[in-house]
Amino acid sequence: MIAVDAMGGDHAPKAPTLGALQAARRGIAVTLFGDEAKLIPILNGACYSWKKLPLKIVHCTESISMFDQPSKAVMRKKDSSLLQAVQAVADGKANAIVSAGNSGAMLVAGSVVLGRVRGIKRPAIGQFLPTKKGSTFCLDLGANVDCKSNYLHHFAIMGSVYVQLIKKIEHPKVALLSNGMEPYKGSSVVKEAYALLKKDSTINFVGNLEPHDFFDDHADVLVSDGFAGNIMLKSIEGTTKVVKHWIDEARRSSWVHRILFLLSLPLLGTIRKKSDYARKGGALLLGVQKPMVLAHGSSNARAMRYAIEFAHAAVKKEIVKTFNQKLAQQMDRHTSGAARVAQKVKEIFRSSRS
Repeated sequence: MIAVDAMGGDHAPKAPTLGALQAARRGIAVTLFGDEAKLIPILNGACYSWKKLPLKIVHCTESISMFDQPSKAVMRKKDSSLLQAVQAVADGKANAIVSAGNSGAMLVAGSVVLGRVRGIKRPAIGQFLPTKKGSTFCLDLGANVDCKSNYLHHFAIMGSVYVQLIKKIEHPKVALLSNGMEPYKGSSVVKEAYALLKKDSTINFVGNLEPHDFFDDHADVLVSDGFAGNIMLKSIEGTTKVVKHWIDEARRSSWVHRILFLLSLPLLGTIRKKSDYARKGGALLLGVQKPMVLAHGSSNARAMRYAIEFAHAAVKKEIVKTFNQKLAQQMDRHTSGAARVAQKVKEIFRSSRS
């Protein structure tokens, strides 16, 4: 069963509710968490026989908005739709949660209620973004605005393990998002992370990657803090949107352009599928113990349905369970390796004093 935060997102509660209804019609068991006085009229208006579907409602008296401070909201709004949905997953009443709401609150709730994978300091939002020849797995895309260098190091480990699991690439190429390819470019945190990744023999680190080179398939994993990653993601979405506008504007400019547009519809359809965020099905919050899927904040009903289907597939294939096992093993090796280095430094220091 998939728990859905019906009160989260720019178009809540309508979009999450109708998305859940579409998923339920496809046989996926869904429970909506939210204000039933608002959810029931939406369901009744869309499908008079919705009660016959695998769709339930858990009434919640509170909700966490995009403007709420994440940690305070999670601690104070115990009966919020988001927190109750996460708690249902923690209690085993649901297998995964989907929300288009406050990503910071999702991060806090996931860390506090579900718990983090052993060795991971901060979970991260990860998703495959399309490139010229395929896709690159990018993280963090918005969960952690402020990061330390070791957080970025952990993101690189998570991304590498995830791509190994999903794409079956033995040694994924890992790059660090920066404003230049040179090692001395970037913020102090990025430069420190560069040094950490360069020293880690378990990661196939290929150096810095500039945003304008992202689509050239230079890396399998791209690591950044949530601030830069989210800006990059939204810049890509904005560029796609304006290109679509330019095409539509050109189509209307003359009858010749209209004919050319009609002839190119099959090609444009293929491009549209690749650039349609709704088809991505949301992004996983990696580093927590149970599946958490974050849908786009502006998700419509179709996008929410894809996100629920993505969560359902992840549960069915046990992707998060398998990933967490591999990640914990990798973090154990990394921690033990770091401990050996620290011990060696201590021994050198002691010998120099004697």
